[in-house]
Amino acid sequence: MNLTIPSAPRPGRSAALIALLTCALIACGDSAEAPTSISNSTTGGDSNTASTTGGATSNSTTGGGTSNTTTGGATTGGTTGGTTGTTGGTTGGGTTGPAPSCASDDDCADSLDCTTDTCGPDGFCVWEVQADACLINNVCRDAGAARPSNPCEACQPDRDAGAWTARDDGAACDDGDACTEGTTCEAGACGAGDAVACDDGNPCTADACEANRGCVFSPTAQGEPCDDGSACTEGDACAEGVCLGRAVSCDDGNVCTDDRCDMEAGCVNTPNTAPCDDGNACTADDVCQDGACVPGDAPNCDDGNICTIDGCDEGAGCFNLVTQNPCCNGETSVCDDGDPCTTDSCDPATSDCIYTLNTARCDDGSACTEGDTCAEGECVGAQIDCDDDNVCTDDVCNDAVGCVPVPLSDSPCDDGLACTTDEACVAGECVGDDSNCVCEPDFSPTAGRFTELAIGEGGYPGESLDLDDDPETCTPAGDCEGGINNSLGLIAGLVNMTLSDAVTTGSLVLLVEFRRFDLNPFEVAVYDGNFADNDCDGTAEVCDYLVGESLLDRDTCEPLVRLPATLSGETVTAGGAGTVFPFQIPLGGATLSLTLYQVRFEGTVRVNGDRIEMLDAVLAGAVRRSDLLAALSAVPEDDLPFPPDTIASLLDLVVVDDIDTNGDGEPDAASIGIRVSGLGANLIGVDR
Repeated sequence: MNLTIPSAPRPGRSAALIALLTCALIACGDSAEAPTSISNSTTGGDSNTASTTGGATSNSTTGGGTSNTTTGGATTGGTTGGTTGTTGGTTGGGTTGPAPSCASDDDCADSLDCTTDTCGPDGFCVWEVQADACLINNVCRDAGAARPSNPCEACQPDRDAGAWTARDDGAACDDGDACTEGTTCEAGACGAGDAVACDDGNPCTADACEANRGCVFSPTAQGEPCDDGSACTEGDACAEGVCLGRAVSCDDGNVCTDDRCDMEAGCVNTPNTAPCDDGNACTADDVCQDGACVPGDAPNCDDGNICTIDGCDEGAGCFNLVTQNPCCNGETSVCDDGDPCTTDSCDPATSDCIYTLNTARCDDGSACTEGDTCAEGECVGAQIDCDDDNVCTDDVCNDAVGCVPVPLSDSPCDDGLACTTDEACVAGECVGDDSNCVCEPDFSPTAGRFTELAIGEGGYPGESLDLDDDPETCTPAGDCEGGINNSLGLIAGLVNMTLSDAVTTGSLVLLVEFRRFDLNPFEVAVYDGNFADNDCDGTAEVCDYLVGESLLDRDTCEPLVRLPATLSGETVTAGGAGTVFPFQIPLGGATLSLTLYQVRFEGTVRVNGDRIEMLDAVLAGAVRRSDLLAALSAVPEDDLPFPPDTIASLLDLVVVDDIDTNGDGEPDAASIGIRVSGLGANLIGVDR
């Protein structure tokens, strides 16, 4: 659309131009017959009024200005208020108008991005709306832009560059309701769509939809029964929106089956061929077959004594009863010559003794022989080999005690390690300089970093775990349920902010590794560590980390914190009796170095391939009171938020020992639960 409009005097020209464009492109459309008006005014100066009726243009000046009027195609000029004007009239089509007023395109600039502004060859401005835009209500719109109040109306220059026009029926649109999908335009309005399915498949969330938010998944009540989809758990209950259960016991009490749990089938008891005991003392070397213990061979109950009757009792085993015989004196044969290399017999009729050489097993009394047997009436054995494969010992044999390795010193040796030097025997051991030796661990790709740590405040599911396996007991008293133990939860308010800051700033980096994750059960290892790249945001990105040496075996690089673990669906259960984890808790300006006993780790992990995407769990254990007090005493008093005596008195007052860590049946440690969440991590080496 080309609009050629005479330029008005400079005062008020922009307003006049905008008004004319608005009329031409919106209110008046493209028809030459549509009414158009432009008014310009100057206060205290000239006023120019232009009016068009039926295609005519009028310019007038009030208070000393110029007026031109055109009616029916003619233009007239006049003066009002005593000011001289120019008058021209044309009947039947004659025209007299203002003189050209633009000299360059800059004189025609209208500040609208969607118009091309030029000064025509006749000295009049020409404004043209660009082909890929619309000018609607004096606002530029890109082609295809939807109307803010109606997504089914859009700027479509090929239809009308000056107004919103309806989009084609069936075009996709957004009705502004996050609970619908697949909405399309119908007759210029966004029609009804299909309801969004908000089922997240999680039995521990209430699924709903809100028009301004979309799907909302709210955790159901704590302890609400649920089903985690695994046949390997029982007592499943909701905790913080996650369905958790206890691992079922698949032990069928049968030594002839290998017991395991399949997440779909449940307990599987597979027959084995292990040694067993059929309960019959008159069988030996019993072995499992088809899930049952099969009796082995009968034992040899012959004691070689002609003065006893030999037999076997299923309950007691072999027995040897004394018999009455002229050749016997009680259990002792009158013909016993005490020589294992003769078989002694007696003729009951004559009481004559008969001695026959044999090849029976015997003992020649020397610890330096083995496989002793009788040969021609002598007990003879083969010399034992005392070589212990140690070049740093002199191997000799003593008849009384057997092999005696004599330690050597100062003689050269080779310890078999390529990284050691200057090896020599020292007190029977090959010792070299191993300062150049370091082990290199092989980390699993299935690893993560705890990005959030917070001590649970109470003893509820999601804040700690049932460490004593007693659902009837919980701590702290009056603020717990469901057997959850968290006696030290009372210090959460004292340390959680500092703990969170330490994790966020990277001064505390805890890493977790799922070792042999392709197997079930597998192993969970926990390390401290540091960023390999300090520019990586470990709270939002998968970063590279170096594992600290403190939780690695120096010689083997095996982790010192190793928790046996099982996976059921996305639920990981790890740890148990006998596990330990050295852990640091920020307290004021200090750090308490503690050891957690009876460590448990339970929660949800989402793995894509062999990479952790998300984990949300509870890490729990018990801290011995003696360790806690010792850790407090090791911290400078100025670094503590309160005097150590005050903290110790507070602990004595409110913290109760509720976990037995040494197996004597008496609680000797206080439970603690730590809520953890995290994301994937790359363990690339050791921080040495």
